Amino acid sequence: MEKSPALNEQVSILEEQVGIYETVKGSLVEVDDRAPDNRADFSSIEFYGENSIKLYDIDAAYINRLLGTYSAHNQDIREEIEKALTKLNKSEAVKDIYREILNAMDEQTVSSNEDIFVVKRHFFTKAVDQAIQTFADNWFVLVQELHSSAMQYVVGAEPIPNIGAIIESKDFDGYKKQHPEARPFKYAQDMKRDWRVTLDEVIMPLNDELR
Repeated sequence: MEKSPALNEQVSILEEQVGIYETVKGSLVEVDDRAPDNRADFSSIEFYGENSIKLYDIDAAYINRLLGTYSAHNQDIREEIEKALTKLNKSEAVKDIYREILNAMDEQTVSSNEDIFVVKRHFFTKAVDQAIQTFADNWFVLVQELHSSAMQYVVGAEPIPNIGAIIESKDFDGYKKQHPEARPFKYAQDMKRDWRVTLDEVIMPLNDELR
């Protein structure tokens, strides 16, 4: 079966990116702290194709590999992780959780021998739950309705999934005690706007790290 020129080009690009991925995997070796001259320098690795689309598999594999080779107070690997997070345009919310993981390894509340996927799931799930709880406390709405909304949400969704149930769950009297100037209509509009920001800037980036 003949392939169109466009299809041939796409296949060629995919084959090239697979080669890059395998090169990255092969380059990520254990760092011997006793031989500083042998430290691998990952700073020059690029994670973007010519069309600037993020290659998420390489992103995840690279970060996970660095975490898997981390030992307590290893400043070199910590710096490489920070560089990678910045290069990959990770949000501050995501960066903070990776720092929490590294700090936990430093303090040995998390063993460096633990499965990194289990560790990440624990920390990032906890961060999502905390973000939702904070929103619920600030706006006096039910946590379970927010969770339902977050599970269904995709960036740009209109309307926000389950937004009606979230509004119906409000304790406006409780909110008004803390914000005497509040008005029902403005409250609903402000809460919806804040929930979308929370979804786009906090919850979605955190959930992306669990994929």
